Amino acid sequence: MNILNKYKALSVPVKASFWFTVCNFILKGISFITVPIFAKYLSPEEYGIVSIYNAYQQIFLIFATLELSLGAFQRGFIKYKDHIKLYTNSLQVLWSIITLGLFIITFIFRDVFIKLTETNIVILTLMFTYFLLQPAYDCWINEKRFNYDYRSVVITTIIFTILTTGISLFCVVFIKQTAIVRITSMLVVQVVFCIPFYLKNISIKSFFSNKRAIRSFWSFALSFQLPLVLHSLSYLILAQSDRIMIGAMVGNSKAALYSVAYSLASVVIIFQTSVNQVLKPWRYQKMESKDYKAISNITSIVVIAIGIIILIFILVAPEIMKVLFDPNYYEAVWTIPPVTLSVYFMFLYSIFTDIESYLYKTKYIMYVSIICASINILLNYIGIKIFGYIACGYATLISYIFFAVLHYCFMKKSCNEVGIKGGIINTRIVVLFSSFLTIAIIIITIFYTNMFIRYSLFILLVALCIWRKNRLISILEMIIKEKCNKK
Repeated sequence: MNILNKYKALSVPVKASFWFTVCNFILKGISFITVPIFAKYLSPEEYGIVSIYNAYQQIFLIFATLELSLGAFQRGFIKYKDHIKLYTNSLQVLWSIITLGLFIITFIFRDVFIKLTETNIVILTLMFTYFLLQPAYDCWINEKRFNYDYRSVVITTIIFTILTTGISLFCVVFIKQTAIVRITSMLVVQVVFCIPFYLKNISIKSFFSNKRAIRSFWSFALSFQLPLVLHSLSYLILAQSDRIMIGAMVGNSKAALYSVAYSLASVVIIFQTSVNQVLKPWRYQKMESKDYKAISNITSIVVIAIGIIILIFILVAPEIMKVLFDPNYYEAVWTIPPVTLSVYFMFLYSIFTDIESYLYKTKYIMYVSIICASINILLNYIGIKIFGYIACGYATLISYIFFAVLHYCFMKKSCNEVGIKGGIINTRIVVLFSSFLTIAIIIITIFYTNMFIRYSLFILLVALCIWRKNRLISILEMIIKEKCNKK
């Protein structure tokens, strides 16, 4: 009852933050749990086709929608809060025009798309239908988030994920165990689910009776979003180019092995993403109040905590791999250490980019994304040619190290430009711990087949976490309390 009373006493924003984090874990958990099930029923070749299709789909999605339902909608929700229905309607018309235009171009060159993805014209049509409808669902989710309507968001997103994954799994198990069935069934569910959200925003009369406002909305949305598209595209290439290149250079079955290992490492991505969702608004509040020392102190502790969790995960990953996946996938375990370590550097660079974004220095984010995506493609090509698909894990790691280092440099430059001379980040601690973590994981990888060494370290690290758990809990409580007070 005491816990229940404490929960009831929380403000709506804090409850929303809590449930959005829980929802994120549930959604990613469903995705993670079903990975070994799909891997069981699909051959490595078929699983590889699904992985490569998903990579291409995410790239096409950026071009087809410009992600207007994300950054431009979120920013416009604040700027045009008194005209949000008209603004949403205008964005829907804009992304519909772009999506239909790209569909016509892609349909003309459909043979190229079908060859790249090893799918068919039905999937191409369904995919673009999904692109047309899905941003409306995103807009609805973002509007509810801004209004702290966490109940409807949590319930809807969980139902959406269960239906999409469940029906797709049913079709693969009971209809036909192929990539085409997996992709088609998933797209059909997504399209049907998103239709009501798209229809909800349609208002032809208001669109044509407010042409001047619509032009203003479009001008704002495009000027705001277009620079971010390059960043999103470059970041996506960094995240997905390895699977595409593995499939093209050494076959879909190897792409499947790599995708399975990457999916396993995504457990840590879930955790670091959730932590950053809690820290990001708190960090902005501290930037606003110029409490840079608090940012430095808490960041150092959280960075070390994330690093230790990553170490623990890497130590037990071989056994998780054996339990969850078919023996045919086990060789991919060697990609887990570098891919999981890259998650640590993802977390680091997200800290730096948050500060850059707060200072309105987003152009640096775009520059770094393009540079690192280019480095990743080059390293992937060389690595696959010489060492095989496992080299992509190390190419990813090196690319994210560059990502973190370059963003740190631009963050420092941004701070100097606005007159912030104090240390927002404790550089010494971050550099020393990052070096220690990298060396430790290299040593662990060398002795990866020695279970005694791995589990001795595992027990030691778990004991350390238990010893310092109160400190971590107190930090989390402090951040949540300050968020509550701020709201």
